[in-house]
Amino acid sequence: MILIGTILLAALLLAAFGNSAAADETKEVFEENGLALTFPEAFNNDRLKGVFTPNPFGQIDDGIFYITFIYTAMSREEIAAMSEKSTEEITDDDLAVIRSRQGLLAAVYSINVSALSPENTAYLEKQKERMTEFATAGDLTYYRVNLTEESEEFLSRIEPAFQEEYRALQAAFGDVLKNAEFFTPVIPGADLIGQVVRFEATDLDGNPIRSEDIFRDHEITMVNLWATWCHNCIDEMTGLGEMARRLTGRNVAVVGICTDADDEPEACRRILKEHNADYLNLMPIENLEELLGWQGSLPTSYFFDREGRLLCMPFRGAPATMDEYEEVIDGLLAGKEVSVEVPDIPHTAANDKGAYRVIVSDSEGNPVPGARVQFCSDTACMMEMTDENGIAVFKTEEGPGYTAHVLKAPAEFAADDTYCDIPVTLHKAP
Repeated sequence: MILIGTILLAALLLAAFGNSAAADETKEVFEENGLALTFPEAFNNDRLKGVFTPNPFGQIDDGIFYITFIYTAMSREEIAAMSEKSTEEITDDDLAVIRSRQGLLAAVYSINVSALSPENTAYLEKQKERMTEFATAGDLTYYRVNLTEESEEFLSRIEPAFQEEYRALQAAFGDVLKNAEFFTPVIPGADLIGQVVRFEATDLDGNPIRSEDIFRDHEITMVNLWATWCHNCIDEMTGLGEMARRLTGRNVAVVGICTDADDEPEACRRILKEHNADYLNLMPIENLEELLGWQGSLPTSYFFDREGRLLCMPFRGAPATMDEYEEVIDGLLAGKEVSVEVPDIPHTAANDKGAYRVIVSDSEGNPVPGARVQFCSDTACMMEMTDENGIAVFKTEEGPGYTAHVLKAPAEFAADDTYCDIPVTLHKAP
């Protein structure tokens, strides 16, 4: 579904955009949106009363690429003062102030109409009055979203000096788009489709396994990446076991890779046994990021033919039912070109813009480095280690339903063995 609306970021730390005092203009390349924009001096944060922040999402659904541009009606000094507070000092009122002073300055869609689902095609038709086409390039048509309603609401709650600056930037943004450069968006992992993947591993009993031996005996092999700490992975495990047994007669196999089996071998075996998931499972493979373009979200499932050729984009996140996996498998068995939806799920990112920051501190407000943090949406989970500032960062689109847990704390801290919610603070980085 195409989402058109204001995205407000509850950020305490905003990355400076165009912060070189000597530069008259700044060029930003948004690879995953198929867009390069050159911003004039007016957008340089060193010269603004507020803060201007690009917020690229890349592909949010088949054929749909989205990027927003946020204006924060706060000085950088105000933001810096806010960011100096410890997590215990940050109040709901503080967060409410930040949210009230952040608004959508502009939003741009890059849309490949031929790749849209029927649902999104119909929705796009209804939204056409809010979208102004400003360019076409290759298979993509570029639209700027009409934000009149959102802008007026935002202007009504900020001070006159910021109102003037916001209006000026909105007016100047049209010229930014006129000088835009366009190219085919980079979709992580897309260049691996059609490539033969080979790897060596061991099963959970230490027996050597070669990928060639797995793939050559089956028309389709689904390789499912999971972890013992990922509740979405565990929730689908019983269904995966049933599906694997059901598809044996169609010469289709399911293979699991337990990504934390080195650390939790017994938990891995216990989970598989409890859920009757009796298909082949492997120990972790070190170079999964390079081998499969894995972005770290769990569960993630890949589909291969007999030669070990990757057949389509991965299925990221747990489906509502096993039917969604089987639809992909049915299409591949029929020799069809299969399109796998790109869901809104978290994935790890550098400590920069467009990310949730999970800040872990002790009872005295001191940062806790080295804590393993689980971060989950409704469909997928991620795990990251807190840095020296007690921060773990997860890049994802803003939305409800995210939860955070501390899986393991450093030795000097007490931690429950169960996955209990703990008081961590989520802030959206710029």
